[in-house]
Amino acid sequence: MKKYSTALVVIFVAGLVGAVLFFGKSYKHDDRPIITDLNKHNEVMEACMKTALSKHPGAIVEVSMETEDGRPIFDIDIQGADGKNWEIECDTETGEVIEDNIDRD
Repeated sequence: MKKYSTALVVIFVAGLVGAVLFFGKSYKHDDRPIITDLNKHNEVMEACMKTALSKHPGAIVEVSMETEDGRPIFDIDIQGADGKNWEIECDTETGEVIEDNIDRD
């Protein structure tokens, strides 16, 4: 009986390790947008952060660059002075605010 229990534990652990290895590969650094003009990128990102903070004073808690609907965007998360959490999406090329929503996560 002890060998049977040990075998089940080994199979269970092997299954967990396999799942982590299989599903952990879903994020690839190769999927990141390619930045061709570093200076423009940084200028637009800074402008987007200033615009986001002017709309929702508070603290920026996260900035990430993503591709959404084939379009590169900055995703800016703000903890507002009003106590709300805000998510602002900004176009990386134009600096235009695309979305401005309360973060409900």
